[in-house]
Amino acid sequence: MIDLREVATPPWEDDLLVTAEFARVVHVWSLSRAVRCASFETVFDFGGRRLALVPGERPVVVAGAYTHHGVRGHDLSGEELWQDRSRTNVQIITALAGGRVAVSCDRGPTRVLEAATGQELGSLRGVRRVFALRPDLSLGVGSDWCRLLDGSLEWRGTRIAVPSAAIVSAASDGEHLAVAEVGGPLRILDLEGRERGRVADHFWHVVHDPVTDTWVVVRVSEDGRTSLLRLSDDAEVLEQHPCEPFRDVATMRGGRSLAVLLAEGVQILDCSDWSVRTLAAT
Repeated sequence: MIDLREVATPPWEDDLLVTAEFARVVHVWSLSRAVRCASFETVFDFGGRRLALVPGERPVVVAGAYTHHGVRGHDLSGEELWQDRSRTNVQIITALAGGRVAVSCDRGPTRVLEAATGQELGSLRGVRRVFALRPDLSLGVGSDWCRLLDGSLEWRGTRIAVPSAAIVSAASDGEHLAVAEVGGPLRILDLEGRERGRVADHFWHVVHDPVTDTWVVVRVSEDGRTSLLRLSDDAEVLEQHPCEPFRDVATMRGGRSLAVLLAEGVQILDCSDWSVRTLAAT
C-alpha cells in the first residue's frame, strides 16, 4: 500500500503530476491515462515543498532533501539526469515555465536552475520561496513582503506587505492576486497590492477557475473538517461544498482542476462543478 504525502505540478500542466511518499519514493501520474505510470527512488524527504514537475519536450522531476543529498533531477522513467549535493537544507522547489526550477533553502537566496541539467541560471536575492501562478507570472516571497515576477523573472509592480513567512498559497487571473496566509486571512488584491476583499478563515489552497471566473479555496476548519468555497473578486462567498479529508492539493489545467492527494491515491476535482474522478494506483 502506498502512503502519499505530497503532490506537485505547475498550474498550467494539463496531463502529468507527481506525488511522493514520506521519503525517497516518487510516483508519476497521467490524467489522460488515469493511472500511475511510473515510480522510482530519489532524494526526496517530507517537509517543506521539495518536489516539482517541470514540463517541456522532455519533462523533468526535481526532488530535494533537507540534509546530505541536495537536489536531483530525473526524467519520467526515473533515470537520474543530474545531482547537486551542494544545495543542502532544501525547503521549497517550484517548477517555472521555460524549463526552469526555483530552489529555496534555509540559507541564501532562491536559486533558479535549468531543470534538465541543474545548471544555475540566476538567483533571486531576498526571496524565500516562489509561487508559480501562470507561465508568465510568479510571486516571490521575502521575509515580510511579496512581489510579482514576470516570465523572465524580472520584478513587476511594487512590494506588498505580508506577515513574516505567512503565505501558504497564491493564485492569479492576470488582473488580480489572491493570497492565503497562515491561519488567515485570504486577501484578493489588484496587481499593485490594493485590497478588494478578504475572508478571515484558515485556507490551504486557492485557485482561479477560468470557467466560472471565480476563486475556489480549500478551507480547513479548526476541528479538521474540509470544504470548498467559491468566491467573487470581492471575496463574497458564492457557494460552499463539502470535501473529504486530504493530505495535499495542487492546481492543474490552468485552474480548471485540482489534484487532491489522499493517502492512497489522487482525485482530480473539476473546479466548475465539483465533479471528481480518481486516478488508479496500478
